[in-house]
Amino acid sequence: MLSVWRIGSTKSLTLNSLAFGSTLESGRWHRTPPDGQPVVYSGASRSLCQLEKRVHGNGVQPRNQALLRLDLPDDAMLLDIRALESLPANWRDDEPWTQGAGIRWRASGASLGLWVPSAVEPGDSNLVLDPDHVQFASIAVAVERNPFLFDDRMFGP
Repeated sequence: MLSVWRIGSTKSLTLNSLAFGSTLESGRWHRTPPDGQPVVYSGASRSLCQLEKRVHGNGVQPRNQALLRLDLPDDAMLLDIRALESLPANWRDDEPWTQGAGIRWRASGASLGLWVPSAVEPGDSNLVLDPDHVQFASIAVAVERNPFLFDDRMFGP
């Protein structure tokens, strides 16, 4: 079994509520409807999820957060963006390109998840999940910490 993690709102503790945030704001690998479709972002490790939250929070410590472990089915269909497309050298600065690649993957319905490099640490990966894929309902969600408290040193001087 493969597990990935997600730090998110304490209001989004169920599988069906995980994609809500992606309907409100576009991200690196997706756009909101009507140009794109909802996704669920997850990280390959707990620590990567913390780094991602730190960067996306613009220095403000998020409140009312929980750490979730997503246990994927053994036969989960997963693809890697690096096998599908050649990442341009400047992919971290070319959000229209990364959004386009994510939109093409999501529209294809080809897999439950798409491994993508983290812009925070390109040597590590995030897994973008398709909530409309048939295998999505087979993901088991475990709440590891609620509330999840960040180390104050991540957000202080």
